[in-house]
Amino acid sequence: MKNSKTNTIFTVARALMGITFLIAGLHKIMAWEGPAAWMASKGIPMVTILLGMATFIEIVGALLLLVNQKVKWTSLILAIFLLVVTVSMHTFWNMDGMMFQAAFLDFIQNIAIIGGLLGLAVADQKITKSN
Repeated sequence: MKNSKTNTIFTVARALMGITFLIAGLHKIMAWEGPAAWMASKGIPMVTILLGMATFIEIVGALLLLVNQKVKWTSLILAIFLLVVTVSMHTFWNMDGMMFQAAFLDFIQNIAIIGGLLGLAVADQKITKSN
């Protein structure tokens, strides 16, 4: 995986993932009450602490991806984090109608992002070994 096309695609993938998590983390800072209320409505304990941790993970993870540092481990940590968030927050199986639709789509989108993160982790390992 030494060719420049592969490196370019990897860079774009990292940037897209990084931007996604950076926006999510910054949104939590700018609109703290909304995510906090949503977490509380789901019965999540210690909302302030967990929301702070989520914000930290998203922003630091995003920055590490954007600057191409610790990509494999960052991607794996973000994938695990997102899996936990997805299963605990996007509980479509408890909903009906439009709420079901919205939660189901969010769940599926997050699963796709998790797949992308796992792909980044594998690609980083291969690119790092070949360089």
